[in-house]
Amino acid sequence: MALSIVPLGNSRSEVRRFVHFMKDVYRGYPNFVPPIYSQVVDFIRKGPFNRIGEKQLFLALRDGKIVARLSVHRNFAYNEHYQTNQGFFGFFEALDDQKAVNALFAAGEDWLRQRGCSSVLGPMNFAIYDEIGLLIDAFEQDPVLLCTYNPPYYLRLLENAGYKKEVDWYAYRRGGEVPNFMRQIYNRVMRQKGLTIREVNRKKLAREAEAVKHIFNQAWSENWGNVPFNDEQWQYLVKELKMILNEKLAFIAELNGEPIAFSISLVDANQAVKKANGRLFPFGLFRIFWEMKKIRRVRTTILGVLKEYRNRGLEIALVYKTIENGLALGFTEADCSLIVETNQPMITVLEKIGCERYKTWRIFRKEL
Repeated sequence: MALSIVPLGNSRSEVRRFVHFMKDVYRGYPNFVPPIYSQVVDFIRKGPFNRIGEKQLFLALRDGKIVARLSVHRNFAYNEHYQTNQGFFGFFEALDDQKAVNALFAAGEDWLRQRGCSSVLGPMNFAIYDEIGLLIDAFEQDPVLLCTYNPPYYLRLLENAGYKKEVDWYAYRRGGEVPNFMRQIYNRVMRQKGLTIREVNRKKLAREAEAVKHIFNQAWSENWGNVPFNDEQWQYLVKELKMILNEKLAFIAELNGEPIAFSISLVDANQAVKKANGRLFPFGLFRIFWEMKKIRRVRTTILGVLKEYRNRGLEIALVYKTIENGLALGFTEADCSLIVETNQPMITVLEKIGCERYKTWRIFRKEL
């Protein structure tokens, strides 16, 4: 059967074809949550990455039928930050066709090699704080909000194409009542003079987000692959979160009026998005709003503490407030992800409060 690798441009029709191929892959995978396809098309074509990098999309075709897709890209912000010329891949989807996948990656790797890259990392769609990683376990569970899902055979396809583990990322979960020791730590932490933990003001979200931006960039600066947000990326993130943010689940810690830590948990809207089956119209939006009322799980997406205030119980105090408010709102389970395997301080905190590690995603590397 004839195999061809086709590079795509950035037109809506081409990117739409690239995105909608997912429908062929995930037939028969009941745990897959279809994204809102039109939003993915817009993100690839016009999202913030297009101002800080360059990309190329590829399709693998057998007798004219799509059997795999791939993006490769260079992130100029990443390369400037780390003084390197790193290549990346992302948006990988494929039927179980090793020869097609090998040819697809060979084309992508050639594109990167022509631009001076000596290695490739991925999957990243596109930057470190977008959707990243290949799921390597827990395939029987639905993905939570902003986390990836893929068939189990992807691991074999990538390894056979020459890709090896670079780093793993974990998800933790917890349910049940607030442990008494967390309440005790919270009470001790809150005795510090001038310290307050308050809920985020949703009506002034832009101002609140700007106040904690420097905390995020400092608190996550030592994480694997971190690249500080630019203003456009940060505003894009805030805009995306605003639609699903519950201010009872988002907190800012202040010392004498100055922000020193924050935590944001989001209702796991994936459980509602699944009902929309990839479309907002004509009925998808209604289904999402209706299903949102039934959700009982939250995802702690971002938690950051300025370096000079770490290891004083503030992390546990923020988690305590999240659990306390979450239980009052009727939520029974919390997911905390993604946690890079090298972030031992946060892993220690999560294990201390009784969280269970239940999912793993992997970033791969290949030398070119």
